[in-house]
Amino acid sequence: MSTDLYQQPRRAGRTAFSKLAIVAVLAGAALASACSQPSDSQPPAAQQQTGDEQAGREADEKAWAEAEKTGTVAAYTGYLQNFGSGAHVSEASQRIVALNEQARKDADEKAWADAEKTGTSAGYMSYIQNFGGGAHVAQARQRVNELSRKEADEKAWADAVRTGTAAAFTTYTQNFSSGAHVAEARERLAALDEQARKEADEKAWTDAVRAGTGAAFTAYLQKFGSGAHAAEARQRVAALEEQARKDEDEKAWADAVKAGTPSAFTGYVQKFGSGAHVAEARQRAAALETQGRREVPGIDIQKTCQAAAGAMVSLMGGTTTEQDVNACLDSEQKARDQIVKDQATYSSADKKQCMRTGVYLPSYVEWLTCLEMERDVRKMERQLQFGTGPWTLPKVSPAINSAGR
Repeated sequence: MSTDLYQQPRRAGRTAFSKLAIVAVLAGAALASACSQPSDSQPPAAQQQTGDEQAGREADEKAWAEAEKTGTVAAYTGYLQNFGSGAHVSEASQRIVALNEQARKDADEKAWADAEKTGTSAGYMSYIQNFGGGAHVAQARQRVNELSRKEADEKAWADAVRTGTAAAFTTYTQNFSSGAHVAEARERLAALDEQARKEADEKAWTDAVRAGTGAAFTAYLQKFGSGAHAAEARQRVAALEEQARKDEDEKAWADAVKAGTPSAFTGYVQKFGSGAHVAEARQRAAALETQGRREVPGIDIQKTCQAAAGAMVSLMGGTTTEQDVNACLDSEQKARDQIVKDQATYSSADKKQCMRTGVYLPSYVEWLTCLEMERDVRKMERQLQFGTGPWTLPKVSPAINSAGR
């Protein structure tokens, strides 16, 4: 030890000085004894005491030198026990304190090194328990907290992975926003969301295909506008709409053919201006109207209207005006057009009974009224199986009978 090296010259000097002092004292005593009277010499007891003191000092120095050489707490403690009032008691006590402090520091550092080497919460807790006032207690507590947090993080992550659901990974990110696995948790969440979206997409598409309707494919597009089957869904919607239009076209055409009247074919043309049967519908309507005009007997409506106006004057007084005649002519023409239009709906017997030219002042308005009444009566007779009256007799269109006939 450096202290020992420093103390050795001092001890050697003190030892040499002590020996010289003893020699000088002995020489002085001898000289005094030779020169003095016998009555002035020291008694033997005093000489013995001086010699014991000198021997005690020498033993003290020798024990101190041995303690310094050993340099241990036990050595210094042994010195104190043997020389409780020795010259080096204070220094020995200081050495013991210093050595104990150094031993405590060495034990602290060793325990900390062992805890660091172990790197576990148990290791750091053991250090804290054994060295509550040690140099690394604060750091040990920090390590324990970090390890506890890390262990909790790892356990939470293991639980989330084992569960494997979006809810589990979301809970992990909420509880450990700066955890070691946050990035991976977010990646897994994104992957699960994408997978769930794909599965929902496929299920919706399967349902739409199973239904096979335009409404089902439209609903799929509304929910998955950029889904894996969006393009096909749009194609199917367009195809179904086209098919529906064709089906409606064919049904309307079938209905028009079944009715077989000019109005039925004209109605088809109005509803399906670009339908598959428009050209044929126009041809049939024109043919039926031409045929109807040929089949409807001609009436001199000018004569009928003039006579009717004269009869009204005779009954009600007044004069006949050109306006009255023109109104009558207009009603007659409209009635004839209606008969031509609906001729296919009248039976041969009704046409034979109603359209008679040999009567007095034949009238298309009267013919139309007769035809419609006969047709509607037969219709009501066919419906008797579904119940009884009341029935209302058909009315002639006001536009046709605008002349008040």
